[in-house]
Amino acid sequence: MKKRGKEKLSACAARLVLSFVVALATVTFLPLIDTNTWWIRYLDFPRVQIFFCLLILTAIAIILRSQISKVGTIVVGIGLLALGHQAFKLYPFSSLSANAAESFDTCSTGSSFTLLIANVRKRNEDAAAFLNVVEAVNPDLLLILETDNWWDRSLQSLDDRFPEKVQFIPEGHGAFGMHVFSRLPLINPEFQFLFDGYTPMAVMGVKLRSGAVVQFVGVHPHPPLAWSQPTTLRDASLLQAALLAGSSPSATIVAGAFNSVPWEPVTRRAARIGRLLDPRIGRGIMPTFRVDSSLISWPLDQILFQEEFGLLEFGVLPAFGSDHYPVTASLCHAPGRDGLAAAPEANPGDIAEAEDSIEEAKVVGATNDGE
Repeated sequence: MKKRGKEKLSACAARLVLSFVVALATVTFLPLIDTNTWWIRYLDFPRVQIFFCLLILTAIAIILRSQISKVGTIVVGIGLLALGHQAFKLYPFSSLSANAAESFDTCSTGSSFTLLIANVRKRNEDAAAFLNVVEAVNPDLLLILETDNWWDRSLQSLDDRFPEKVQFIPEGHGAFGMHVFSRLPLINPEFQFLFDGYTPMAVMGVKLRSGAVVQFVGVHPHPPLAWSQPTTLRDASLLQAALLAGSSPSATIVAGAFNSVPWEPVTRRAARIGRLLDPRIGRGIMPTFRVDSSLISWPLDQILFQEEFGLLEFGVLPAFGSDHYPVTASLCHAPGRDGLAAAPEANPGDIAEAEDSIEEAKVVGATNDGE
C-alpha cells in the first residue's frame, strides 16, 4: 500500500511539473503572434525569468517523465524547444555574444561626452538623492523623465551647472514630463508630439567641444497597460524615432525609457531602421526596472547610438528612490575611425511595417485625445 501511495504521489508530481512546462512553453511562443494586445506583448518582458523556470522544471520533468512516459517525453521535447527559443532571444545580450558596439580606450580631445538618463518617478520626492547621482556622474547631457512641477522646482539647482535647458511638463497627464539639461550647446531643441498633446519626443542637435554636431532624440513612449492600452503608441513612437535617426545627416543617439525590452521585435526593428547599436549586446542584460523587485526586473531604459560613435563606458547606476535605475554612457564621436562597429541593416519590409504602425497610432492617438 505504501509503495502504491508513493507511486501515485510521484505520478501527481510529474503531471504537475509537466503542466507547468506546457504553460511556460505556451507563454514562450505566444509573443510570436503578430499583435499589439498588451498581455501578449508583455510576455516578451520576463524572458529571463521564464528561461530559468523552464530550465529547472524541464530538468525535473526529464527525471519524472517515466511516471507518464509517452506524454512526459513529448512534454520534455516541448520544454527543450521552448528553452532553445528563449536562449536564442537572450543570447545576444549575454557575455557569450560579440559586442555590437566596440569599446574605445581613448578618444580625441573634444569628441567625447557623457550622457545620463533617469526616470525619476513622479511620486518620488527625494530630489537630493537624484542630485547626488548627477553630481557623481557629472554628465554633459542629462535626460530626466516623469518630471512634474515639483521636480521642475527641485531641479533648479542644476541651472548653474548646465547652461542649456529645455523642459515640457504636461498638465493633467501624469508621467510624461521631460527635462533635458546640457553643458554643450543645443541646436534647435524641440519637443515633438507624435500622437497626442502630452507625450513628447525631444529632438535636438548637440554641438560637441570638437565643433561637430550630433543629434539627440529622447523618448518616453506610452507603456502597454492592462485592459486599456495596447502597444500601438509605444511601438510607433520608437519606430518614428528610428526613422528620424535613419534619415538624419547627423550621427544620432536615441535614449530614454523605452517601455520595451531590447530583445522585443519592435526594439530590434527600430535598431535596424535607425542603424542603431545597442551597448547591451555582448555585455549583459543590466535590468533597470523595477528597483524593488527581482521578479519584475527588465532593461527598459536604453541608450542606442549610430556607428559613428565608439563606446567608452556604459552602465546602470545605483538606485536613488525611483522605481528605475539611472543609466549612463560615455561616447566618442569618431566617424571614420578604425574599430567602429558596423550598424545593423534594415530588413525588407521594416520601413513599411514602421509606416503602418505609425498610421495606426495616429488613429489611436486621435481617439484618445477625443475621449
